[in-house]
Amino acid sequence: MAGPAPIEQVRADVAILGGGICGLWTLAHLRAQGYAAILCESGELGMGQTLRAQGIIHGGLKYALDGALGAASQALTAMPARWRASLQGERAPDLRGARLLSPHQYLVAGQGWGSRLAGLFASKLLQGRVAALDAEQIPEPLAAALGPSARHAVYQLEEPVVDVPSVLESLAHANQEALMAITPEATRLRYAAGHVAGVDVQGPSGQRLEVLCEQVVLCAGAGNEALGRLMPTGAAPMQRRPLRMVMLRGALPDLYAHWLGAGTTPRVTVTSHRDSAGRAVWYLGGALAEAGLDREPLAHARAARDALATLLPGVDLSACALAVLDVERAEGRQAAGLRPDGPVLHHADGVTLLWPTKLAFAPLVAEQVAARLAQRGVRPGHQPLPDTRRWRRPAVGVPPWDEVTAWH
Repeated sequence: MAGPAPIEQVRADVAILGGGICGLWTLAHLRAQGYAAILCESGELGMGQTLRAQGIIHGGLKYALDGALGAASQALTAMPARWRASLQGERAPDLRGARLLSPHQYLVAGQGWGSRLAGLFASKLLQGRVAALDAEQIPEPLAAALGPSARHAVYQLEEPVVDVPSVLESLAHANQEALMAITPEATRLRYAAGHVAGVDVQGPSGQRLEVLCEQVVLCAGAGNEALGRLMPTGAAPMQRRPLRMVMLRGALPDLYAHWLGAGTTPRVTVTSHRDSAGRAVWYLGGALAEAGLDREPLAHARAARDALATLLPGVDLSACALAVLDVERAEGRQAAGLRPDGPVLHHADGVTLLWPTKLAFAPLVAEQVAARLAQRGVRPGHQPLPDTRRWRRPAVGVPPWDEVTAWH
């Protein structure tokens, strides 16, 4: 009977476990600085939270609707410009191969919001990031829905929307030689003198690899909970916040918009996408997604369609196919389960566990990981990239509209 596959040993500066947007962006950022970094993924790149995001690069405006730029808003302020620099090839990582779905979004004010928003958005802190639109500037189908009341009802937010699969493809293509497909069962952290010394992984064909490194970065979303238990100190506390997202598929115009209701959380957020057959899909988030958890999924989808129909009476939604997708957001634990204001990073003995909180924060997380390496005295340029050509590369996963098979 054959014994276990022999263990191959390689050296690197950093080993990243988890191939979502933060893992891939961190990999690209570290390699651009000269670090020998590899990324291990046990499934498909982006599976879980990343591919289920709407692709909005938030700039914090929706968190400033209470009249103050709080911690969440301030943390997000620089992210749209940072992403644009990469999308235009002006800054690493070069994302010119990724698709920009829309350079901006629209914010539709509910009753009673007009004068409040006009005063808020006139502040110097927000100038250049938002603009009130005159009636003739408002795109269809918003103009048709609002009619004569459109004045001071629609604002253009300078927050881009990206096609998430193409971002992942761009990052993966540029870093193919540093990506490794692994199985999760055999992964373990290797320690020496109380400090991480590497990580042991196993490939889909049973081959085993010991990566000796200075830092291990765990960015596997909900998977961090299990990976963190491999640490002597145990896992950092994590929380899960569920959503019930709705999708509509049919003859739909492109639309990227938030509608405000009574509170500061958008009543509904719509982004537009195309499935693998080229069909238009609206992906619905916002408070609507949070409110649907207590409903039967199809009933929730129908209620969401009906609510949207009242907001956009000029768009016929009656023939649209409906689908529901439950999404579980994994985050660093906060008091009372509140949403974190920014990324949450936990450092212990050469291991970093991180939760980005939002897709938009990927560049900031990568910079924080690099700063941690510098703080620990781990300098780039000492290790060549390990030769992992014999290992299978993980593929990019599919987006929600192609993942879901139960359309009604």
